[in-house]
Amino acid sequence: MADAKSLVDASETTRRARLPVLHRYTVPVVGLDPAHDGLRVAHLSDLHVGSLTSHRFIRSAVELAQAERPDLVMMTGDFVCYSPKYVPLLGGLVHGFEVPTVCVLGNHDYWTDGHGVTAELQREQYTVLRNQHTRLRVRGVPLSIVGIDDAVTRQGDVARAFRGIHRKDSRIILSHVPSLIEPIAEHGGGLALAGHTHGGHVQIPGLTDRIFQKLGYNYVRGFYRVGSSLLYVNSGVGSSSIPIRAGAPAELAIFTLRAVDPSEASP
Repeated sequence: MADAKSLVDASETTRRARLPVLHRYTVPVVGLDPAHDGLRVAHLSDLHVGSLTSHRFIRSAVELAQAERPDLVMMTGDFVCYSPKYVPLLGGLVHGFEVPTVCVLGNHDYWTDGHGVTAELQREQYTVLRNQHTRLRVRGVPLSIVGIDDAVTRQGDVARAFRGIHRKDSRIILSHVPSLIEPIAEHGGGLALAGHTHGGHVQIPGLTDRIFQKLGYNYVRGFYRVGSSLLYVNSGVGSSSIPIRAGAPAELAIFTLRAVDPSEASP
């Protein structure tokens, strides 16, 4: 794993009792338009609305993000898990973002009710991308958000998601599964955001990462530089297997974007 200190200009971590850990990072993004320098992006992932994670805890993560007053919100899948009965609760738990909010789905969403999850998010006026991109005007300058569908359920199509994209636009790429960073990086620079791994969920030094690598997961948590793209793997908010985390606490990430030349962004 790349050393996060070599990939971010500054970071701040805030831990509060019974709340997700709030990470604030300042990150260099290759290809970012100078007009977007200083843009603040909130990243939430793996809420897992279901039976294992307190709904109050999930809502606290959303409220922490809202309190940061970001310019954009990105959410990278696994909104629900295990039973369709939890899908109607999703909208109320993620309600309230008044800035552009863009989402992709994860494997648990498809295993549960992908159409229902999409409908709940769209009801909140949030954009759900399925191998698509959307072009926003932020500070008067285009910003492309690329959303790649879930790879675990074989929905993902990187080439389709990038088709027709304006290569000179600032870009943020969303993928539930971080392993797609390699084909993503072939399309140029940008900030890529993912989840899925829960940061290892239970981190045993020297063991957890080896297990993940044997399973084909080379990107587990934090920052990675792949080509001119910068990937962040979020440890997520909720749980889908066991409710206890160790060494990989639930998190919310806030990024302050910085425009740099490609040579300046090397780790």
